[in-house]
Amino acid sequence: MKKLVLLSFALFAFISLAKAQVSAGVNLQSSETFVTIGTDPSKQIFGEARIGTGGDVGVELMGAYNIIRKEDVNFYAGLGLGLDDDRNHNHDDEDDIYIAISIGLLVTPFNSKNLGLVLEAAPILADDHGDYFRAGFGFKYTFR
Repeated sequence: MKKLVLLSFALFAFISLAKAQVSAGVNLQSSETFVTIGTDPSKQIFGEARIGTGGDVGVELMGAYNIIRKEDVNFYAGLGLGLDDDRNHNHDDEDDIYIAISIGLLVTPFNSKNLGLVLEAAPILADDHGDYFRAGFGFKYTFR
């Protein structure tokens, strides 16, 4: 639980130091659903904080680099550090620390470039309970 609190403070520090537009969204992943808040995803480098809402609460911080930036499509790769509170329900009172290597696509097909669709996949390298692969889609709105 101490790790979760520490990561939560780091999350809020990250958000308060960001000097760009803010984005918010929901990612429906195969492992759990994330509520996200981050910097402007149309910048070359952007960051995001995610709170997992599937059963036990988890926190993930991700930094990403837009490999391809176009008007309607961004293709990115990112690295995330996460803390999941007993993902496998082993009830061992230990938090799972993991690294996510994300590859994603943000598509903004609407007239308003504030709303986008996210497709993302990531291998997850977990410390105690085994590695796994997650993929999913989501929605992201950027407040400009």
